[in-house]
Formats: sequence, C-alpha cells, structure tokens
Amino acid sequence: MALAGKQLAVKVSTDGTAYNLVADLNEAKMEIDGDNQDVTSFGSEFIKRLQGLKDTKFDLKGYYNSTDTNGQVAIRSALINDTPLYVQILPDGSTGFQQEVKVSKYETDAKVDGLVEVSIECEGTDAVTLV
Repeated sequence: MALAGKQLAVKVSTDGTAYNLVADLNEAKMEIDGDNQDVTSFGSEFIKRLQGLKDTKFDLKGYYNSTDTNGQVAIRSALINDTPLYVQILPDGSTGFQQEVKVSKYETDAKVDGLVEVSIECEGTDAVTLV
C-alpha cells in the first residue's frame, strides 16, 4: 500500500512520553544501518556475514519557526544543552518508529529571494522501537 508523503508526521519529546508535532517540516528521512561484518573463512564459495552494531540517523528539513517551542526550539535546546530528546517518525501520521537521539546539527539558511529554512540532523542512541 502506497502512502502519500503529506501524511508523515515528525514528533519530539523531552521526556519520552509526551510527544509534540514539529511545525513547518517538509522533508524527513530516517536511515537504519547495520554494520555487517565479513566472517567468511577459507574454502567458502560465498561471503558469510554477521551483523554487528546498528546505527540510526534522522534528517529533517523545512522552514525555520522560532515560535515552535515544543518542536524546533526543543530540538535546538537539546543540542545546545545536551539534554535528552526523543523523535518519532510516523509515515502514516500515527504509526512508525521512535528513538532517543542526540542532535548533531541544527542549521538555518536564508537567501534574499527565499525563505529561512532549517536543516536538522539527529543520531540515534540505544534501540529503535515501533510505535
């Protein structure tokens, strides 16, 4: 079943229980990588792998909103103060993934003939859970 991208919701929480929608985003990407280790031994015909550690990254983009205190401002504060932040990516608006994250980048960008944009990068810490 295909989903329209407009249904996706990104929510954040500072305590892992009360989540708030992040305002004015128009792009969201979640990436889970598994660090596959080659454990092939002599005489094998095919590579054998064992999955090591997993890593998760979140990339969020949209329009800067300084009044979004429970969303964009909470994300920026988590980076500046190194405080806990939890992210939910909900592809259908209500179900998806959540994880505690560390914010690694909060960038604003503007052009004279355009809007002020925001770009946020987060890295997961501990396990991803389903919502």
